[in-house]
Amino acid sequence: MKPTISKKVSSFKNKKSPIREIMDLANPEFFKKAGLNPADVISFSGGWVNHEAPDDLRNAYAQIIHDTKRFHASGAYPPTIGMPECRKAIVDFEKYLYGEEIDLAPENIAIGCNSSQMTANLMNIILDAGDKLMLLDPAYPNYPAQVLAIDNIEIVRFPVLDTTEWKFVADEQKDEFATFIRKEKPKMILLCAPDNPTSQIPSTAFIKAALDAATETGSFLVIDFAYKELVWQDELPEYFSWGANDNFISIRSNSKWCRGLGRRLGWIEAPAEIVAAFEAVQGSTILCPDTLHQMALVDYINAGIAANSIKPYIKEISLLYQKAAEQTVASIEKHLGMPCLVPQGGLYTVMNVNMDGTEFTRKVLENTGVIVVPGWGFGDTMKNAVRLSYGPLVHDLVKIDEAMQRISKYLRK
Repeated sequence: MKPTISKKVSSFKNKKSPIREIMDLANPEFFKKAGLNPADVISFSGGWVNHEAPDDLRNAYAQIIHDTKRFHASGAYPPTIGMPECRKAIVDFEKYLYGEEIDLAPENIAIGCNSSQMTANLMNIILDAGDKLMLLDPAYPNYPAQVLAIDNIEIVRFPVLDTTEWKFVADEQKDEFATFIRKEKPKMILLCAPDNPTSQIPSTAFIKAALDAATETGSFLVIDFAYKELVWQDELPEYFSWGANDNFISIRSNSKWCRGLGRRLGWIEAPAEIVAAFEAVQGSTILCPDTLHQMALVDYINAGIAANSIKPYIKEISLLYQKAAEQTVASIEKHLGMPCLVPQGGLYTVMNVNMDGTEFTRKVLENTGVIVVPGWGFGDTMKNAVRLSYGPLVHDLVKIDEAMQRISKYLRK
């Protein structure tokens, strides 16, 4: 008799996944199956960056690889939650970028394979059956998918997108959000800053109100800082400089800012109790993070801080994405006239198409070769909307305008 996989995984595998849909839309093989020439396709589907990684980071890898002893050492197991020198370098990196006053120590750092894995492990560490996970609406669609591995978790959402005015209204609703937390008493509140999919940055007042409520209810406020370095406002929010405490945890990675998307490495900044739990959990899951990536990151951070080369690099790449964001919004306004949010950071904008987002996406793809992401997976507020990622087109702004012209020409028919 042929054995079967678990009912939970079987159900998950057969369920339509917004993340799988997004990944499929960015796959050249999908273009061919849809009868499209990959060379003619303009895709806004991929949530990835396309700037060059720092030369100094590439050189750090090269030096390790060409050093026989160091390359041999890179093949050894590191500690389960990361090499001590890497945990220290991460603390130095945070203090260098966001202020020496940050209350953060190596004991607050646990390193893993990537931020997605760290998020999933964190959910398993924090949540028990019957607990609540609180998300905004809209929110990154991978969060609900990740929590499915835990039985009987209720997801509660707080809308922050006014679908009539097409406006991000989190800051206007900070008191309501705090009241909602006190009422629902979620075990974990998971936010993203800059946000995915809206690329808005919640104010410090909004985050403080949430943390106060979380402290009262015994909840964990967790912020996914995947795009923390890709912001273009001169004065960063105060909470970008917060360390870990009993109720506050940060999820971090070098995936976006130094284009380490495929060189997977992530970490959390959390109270020591959570870090200890990660050591127990990771020992039976990933066993340990990658040694080579840690060694190269340590070399890059230490040399970059000494030479003060990291800040100029981050400023330079932030300006690239700011220009891409401005081009995207300007082209939407010029050619489509559809409401969209003006990004404050990150890689995205969301556009109200005033019809089912999946139907819009399909028709636009078939008739123009332009790919956008239907909004249904991000929450109820995005059902009649799409997400556009300008990240992959950061060096090809002309294509952004061409894409909007193609869509406009089709819609006019």
